[in-house]
Amino acid sequence: MANSSFHSKLVLLTIVFGVCQFLIFMSCDSRDDPRHLSKQNSAEKRALGLKLKATEKSRPIITSDARTKVNKSSSDVNVTAMLPKVRFDGTWNSSFVAPMYHRYYQANCASIFADSRQAIDEANRLMGKSKEPIAVPSDETVLGWTKDCEVFERERRYPNKPRSVEEEEYPIAFVIVTHKEVAQVERLLRAIYHPQNVYCIHPDVKSPPVFQEAIRGLASCFDNVFIVSKVEDVQYAGFTRLQADVNCMSDLLQHSVHWRYVINMCSQDFPLKTNLEMVRQLKAYKGKNDINGILPPSYIKGRTRTHFIAINGKMTGTRKHKTPPPNNLTIYFGNAYYAASRAFVDYVINNQVAVDLLHWSEDTFSPDEHYWVTLNRSPGVPGGYSNATWDSNVRFMKWGDVPKHPPCKGKYVRALCVFGVGYLNYLAKMTHLFANKFYYSYDPVTLQCLEELLDFRTAHPETISDFVSNFPVTDLLWQLN
Repeated sequence: MANSSFHSKLVLLTIVFGVCQFLIFMSCDSRDDPRHLSKQNSAEKRALGLKLKATEKSRPIITSDARTKVNKSSSDVNVTAMLPKVRFDGTWNSSFVAPMYHRYYQANCASIFADSRQAIDEANRLMGKSKEPIAVPSDETVLGWTKDCEVFERERRYPNKPRSVEEEEYPIAFVIVTHKEVAQVERLLRAIYHPQNVYCIHPDVKSPPVFQEAIRGLASCFDNVFIVSKVEDVQYAGFTRLQADVNCMSDLLQHSVHWRYVINMCSQDFPLKTNLEMVRQLKAYKGKNDINGILPPSYIKGRTRTHFIAINGKMTGTRKHKTPPPNNLTIYFGNAYYAASRAFVDYVINNQVAVDLLHWSEDTFSPDEHYWVTLNRSPGVPGGYSNATWDSNVRFMKWGDVPKHPPCKGKYVRALCVFGVGYLNYLAKMTHLFANKFYYSYDPVTLQCLEELLDFRTAHPETISDFVSNFPVTDLLWQLN
């Protein structure tokens, strides 16, 4: 009987010991499992709960093709290293939206970029397009915006710190030549603005006083935006258009920001790339300038062989022949727009060959279309090369006589397409940094959709490949040498 009692007690102790081991094992194995929070003290539960909540809030939309990254030191999938594949699908809330400044249209930009006929037609209906221009904020209105810079910067959500170390270490300079509609200038500035960059604005001296005041008010709100120190009376196809750029270049060299490249533009340009994407393209140039041009066709040669003067605001040729170019330079014909290295800009301002060519160009027709490329193709010029072509990745323009691109979906002004929403699908695929031309008063939804796309790609830089397969560009002819 005693042995039976002892045996029963031994079995009972064995069972109790086994249960204790199981409970200890379960407690250790599940200490980080939210299903067992009751096993933890209240402080641990609160901390883990907040962590899970924050994770849920920050998680982007994940599509069916979500990618995961495996931790090489373990056979388990590292959940914290997941690389979700996000899509520009119409659900993005753009930081550009500020209806108190620029009217917001309930357009489906994702569908417009996908070339949906229905979405494009609806956007045009929302804008109520007709022969009359669409109302945009007046210069007086924009002047009022900048009376309180702190509120303006906050409500328009201008970036106040660099988005990445890569961008912080690679500041860009911008030259903006403008003469009307400060509202469109502001929209352009907001699209390209980052605090590590620097911006020189050249307002045409003959623009109305309220425009001058509004543009200066806009610049005054930012330490890295300034009005050029010497303002020109800009003539279409005249020398002063070139001089305006040179004046800004001179000021930019003296600025405290040590920028790497300068990009020039007019206020009817708009970016197709984010700041980070621009940085990566400029890095891919490896110190070269993106300045295109060729030997002038026969019908162009008269621009630099005949003396021109301005008559009633128009450049008019005379019978007076010009002297040959200085320093035995060969004149080339190219584009007024560029992405130029800092060393090239220093050459433009301080080298006598560049200064001589500038003075020689004063009485030529549209000198900005020969000056930059002539220097760029001259031996020994920083960032230059002799094999320039028409290839350039700075700016896309759709001319009426160029069949390689789809027909203009917008309207033509002086044979140049002013883009409408119907062209966005094509623009999104272009490798260029900017496009021209856009009119705020003609198609504001085009600008709004580009803003939305840029804002999305700024937050998700990996998605550039969903739109442009070959970026940054490294196969331009002059980049291969």
